[in-house]
Amino acid sequence: MSHVRPTRRTLAVLVPLAVGACIAALATPATAGSASGSGSTAVKQITSSQLRALRASDRMPASHAGNAAEVAGTSSKQRGLPSFSGSFTTGGVTYPYTMLGADPSSGRTASLKTVVVPLTMKFVGFDQDATLRPDRAVSNILRSPIFNNATFANGRGQFGDQFQRATFWNQMNKKKTWHTLMAEPEVSDGFTITVTPATGSLDLFNGALIGNMDINLFDAQLHAILPKLHLKADETPLFITDSVTADALGYHDAFLVPDGRGGQRVQTLMWTSWLDINQVGPLLADISTINHEVAEWLDDPFINNEAPLWAFPPFNTSCGDNPFVEVGDPQGNGPDFNLFPTVEIPLRGFTYHLQDIALLQWFSREVPSSAQNGWYDFPGTNQLTSPSVDCPVVP
Repeated sequence: MSHVRPTRRTLAVLVPLAVGACIAALATPATAGSASGSGSTAVKQITSSQLRALRASDRMPASHAGNAAEVAGTSSKQRGLPSFSGSFTTGGVTYPYTMLGADPSSGRTASLKTVVVPLTMKFVGFDQDATLRPDRAVSNILRSPIFNNATFANGRGQFGDQFQRATFWNQMNKKKTWHTLMAEPEVSDGFTITVTPATGSLDLFNGALIGNMDINLFDAQLHAILPKLHLKADETPLFITDSVTADALGYHDAFLVPDGRGGQRVQTLMWTSWLDINQVGPLLADISTINHEVAEWLDDPFINNEAPLWAFPPFNTSCGDNPFVEVGDPQGNGPDFNLFPTVEIPLRGFTYHLQDIALLQWFSREVPSSAQNGWYDFPGTNQLTSPSVDCPVVP
């Protein structure tokens, strides 16, 4: 695939969204050193541990649990995106799953559509106001291995495709023609979200500004933007911020929206932050969050693919408390995530940093792994060498 040339989606009206005006009632206490909701106008210095805590944050929008229950009851016709189903059995229990793409045995190529939504975050009412624009982040993500071919341990291709081909290498058709591709994305007009001391914080880290917003207020703004995008049933919005977090570094979600015919359909969504390696270091840099979210969107798009509860690697002393095949969480959200370095993937003069991701076989506890070359992870391929284990027993 050549370098993407995204099309431009022009909206009839560009509507700046002021967060304090319409959904302040949703405010909840923030975590990870954030001052969200505190009302503080101070621009404070934050520590490396406070920033890194956002990578290990398990915070999701408050609506997440209810969304999952609703989506689980929908039919395949309501889900819009191309998908296939399978299952694995471990410990005498069979766990079904639905993932994005065509069935691996079919040898077909699925092309998944995204609409990139740039978010300008305007921080006002602080000791030092700031407008953090996403132009750099959008440009670099569009040029990254998320949408373009790069060289991985199992060949050349997009990250998501090579990740899935590694997982299903021994289940795909004999000619190995199966692919799950990210289509050339559309890019929408940008939106502006205004953040005040009542709804977020503005902090200094290594001499540069990083903004944070309450995750529930931020999520409500994304939902307010959705109708303005006029999305089709097979399109997923990818919201992008630069140097801005929301009590976490990114998330993906699935929920119901009107289908235009009096019924409802499932809508998936992704948001990623972009942080500069010169500011935050390689563990949190550039696409280390979006490759986490894309992998989870591919493998658990409707957030209902269950797996046995597992302990965080490498020490297995704390429980993930996550019953789903959220493939980015074992290395990305644990207390020792810093022991799993990002994987450097060069492309067109830029070195991208990708979080290592657990393969399905880690969750299904296959020994040996049926993935390509017996792997349990990707793109590192050597950071997990054995499958998941049960959570430790708490006396």
